[in-house]
Amino acid sequence: MTFHSPSVWFLFFLLIIPFIWWRWTQTKYKTGVTYTSAVDLSLLPSTFRSQTAWVPSLLRLLALTLLIVCIARPQKRFERTQQSADGVAIELVIDRSSSMMAHDFTIDGNAVDRLTAVRKVAGDFIQGMGSLDGRSGDLIGLVTFAGFADSNCPMTFDHEFLVTDVLNGVKIVTERGEDGTAIGDAIALAVERLSSLDERIKSDSGNSIQSKVIILLTDGENTAGDIDPQTAADIAAALDITVYTIGAGTNGLAPYPTVDLFGRKTMRNQPVVIDEETLEGIAETTGGKYFRATDTESLEKIYAAINEMERTEITQRTYVNHVDMAVKSVYIAGFIVPPLLIVAFAFLLCDVILRSTYYRILD
Repeated sequence: MTFHSPSVWFLFFLLIIPFIWWRWTQTKYKTGVTYTSAVDLSLLPSTFRSQTAWVPSLLRLLALTLLIVCIARPQKRFERTQQSADGVAIELVIDRSSSMMAHDFTIDGNAVDRLTAVRKVAGDFIQGMGSLDGRSGDLIGLVTFAGFADSNCPMTFDHEFLVTDVLNGVKIVTERGEDGTAIGDAIALAVERLSSLDERIKSDSGNSIQSKVIILLTDGENTAGDIDPQTAADIAAALDITVYTIGAGTNGLAPYPTVDLFGRKTMRNQPVVIDEETLEGIAETTGGKYFRATDTESLEKIYAAINEMERTEITQRTYVNHVDMAVKSVYIAGFIVPPLLIVAFAFLLCDVILRSTYYRILD
């Protein structure tokens, strides 16, 4: 609660309230009864009325106190923040082919497959954690691919749903017929999702798209699909869409889970093949950048670097509204506080009624 600046000085009148109470409670201001002979009044029985004779004076004092406070114009301050953003539209494109099963990444010291590490770091990139600030003002979608490209989540501001319900549910393909690495098809699908956003975003939220970005992560080379990766990159460049490419996986050999002749699960090193030349060409064509992630730490640094390169411009306006508590009711700590003037007049009314009835003094 605050007070109106020029009127706040009226609160100094509250300093006289204790003096007024003291004067009202002096013996010489109390009404007495004249007796024809000396009587020790202390011997007379006390009643509830005599014990509470101070109540009307207290009500009058409270009313006077509230009237002084009302003159000082107490105010409840309400702030409303309106935020508008020129955000970045980001399409995450993640490889889920069988090669993502390699256990050459770690989380909390435990070896995990590549897709598990990517899900975690990408989730942190979206929602923010550690060195990653999060992309709260951005529109983000998800495309995954193996032998085919799939749009797992349309462009959305609901990042919790995207991470919890969609991204964390992405699995590595298990069917041989679905396996492969359709990089070109995945880029083309992401470009299609990004190409018609501007009018929809303006009509839905009033915000605008500052830039459109694809973050492509793969651990292999293009082995499936109908569209050549470079052709898809040319389309993205023509539509002013930037593609950042990430090659995931260790150099040389990587441990893959296999089952031996006795049915036991073991790790066997297999050669890693990443078409870095193609990934570099895609990034260069679209004005992006190619990164190589050989472990979880380097993957986090890559997403942090992209996070810095693609910043969202957020404009925040704060609107302040003051409610005069003397004449309007307000909510404080979940309770409704009525207008203070009404409370003051209620105290005065109670004082008048009590002095005219129960606490009436006969002349």
